[in-house]
Amino acid sequence: MLIENQQPPLILIVDDDIFVRGMLEKLIKKQGYRVTTAINGANALEEFQRCHPNLILMDAVMPVMDGFKACAELNKLSSVPIIMVTSLDDEQSVNKAFEAGAVEYITKPIHWAVLHHRLAVILETRSTQAALRKSEARFLGIFEQAAIGIALVNMDGQLIDSNPATQKMLGLDEVNLQGKLFNQFFHPIDLTKKFYQELLDGTRHYYQIEKYFFRKKNAPISWARLTISLVRKTNSTLPFFVYMIEDITQHKRDQTSLRIAVKVFETTTNSVIITNAEGNIIDINQAFLLTTGYSYEEVFNKNPRFLKSGRHDQAFYKTMWKTVLETGYWNGEIHNRYKNGEIYSAWMSLNMVQDEDNKTNHYVAIYSELKG
Repeated sequence: MLIENQQPPLILIVDDDIFVRGMLEKLIKKQGYRVTTAINGANALEEFQRCHPNLILMDAVMPVMDGFKACAELNKLSSVPIIMVTSLDDEQSVNKAFEAGAVEYITKPIHWAVLHHRLAVILETRSTQAALRKSEARFLGIFEQAAIGIALVNMDGQLIDSNPATQKMLGLDEVNLQGKLFNQFFHPIDLTKKFYQELLDGTRHYYQIEKYFFRKKNAPISWARLTISLVRKTNSTLPFFVYMIEDITQHKRDQTSLRIAVKVFETTTNSVIITNAEGNIIDINQAFLLTTGYSYEEVFNKNPRFLKSGRHDQAFYKTMWKTVLETGYWNGEIHNRYKNGEIYSAWMSLNMVQDEDNKTNHYVAIYSELKG
């Protein structure tokens, strides 16, 4: 089947008989193929170098250079399929043709239906093989260069192959990984039988599970997210599992840090205000509500200036924000006002929070009330 905008296959016809050459050209063009011709083996070599055909129909007996010699020379240059089309039907000639590299042998007079079928089959096979090689090269490129680990595991759980990212993650080279039971590197070792069976039954295409592992002996614990799928049996391959292995150690650590930060935010006795880059409140903790007497609804999306006591002039705030913008933080005593109007003194730590592009996205203020 031709891809849209792809040219039809080019057939090189090599025969010193002008009548046979013309007949073949006419019949092959009628089937939608492109055709170029040569009158002997030497001429065929020249024509091949000029136009690189997809298939060659080669007569055996020709002057200057016969088809057997030409076939052998062409096979040194390329793997292009060559069909010998000749009146020679003896066993010696047939063997000689295949030894020279021919893929098929058709005797004259030519049975057109047979030749048409052979052309179609050989060209389709060649196209399929080329697509397969391209697919294999693409997969190999992805497999070798992927940033995440990829491992191929047989039905007994033994490692068939692994990419460099997997080897780096586990701290082992290919030799020390090959043939090992892959699940032994990840804990807990047991494979969830329910998911395993669902892969085999086809009711699940893949499943994900998080497990911990050690990069080397006595190393700190690391975490991986495993995405496991099944490649089913084909005519040429046995079934096997594909493991996609993502190192989520830093993600796990960030989650732990976030849980701790949230716990501190919720339980600390210090008042905490978080604003967006524009300075409007997006979150406050329970201590702030208990200390100031405000409700969440009263302060959400408001600028904290409503806390001002009136005891600081504009120069104070200008200096404070200049310091924050230059250094990222400011510490100092500040006088604020409760909801009931009472003024109180607090030690404030104001910090600027930036993203990975150094763009400010939040401000965090922590107030510790000063008594007496």
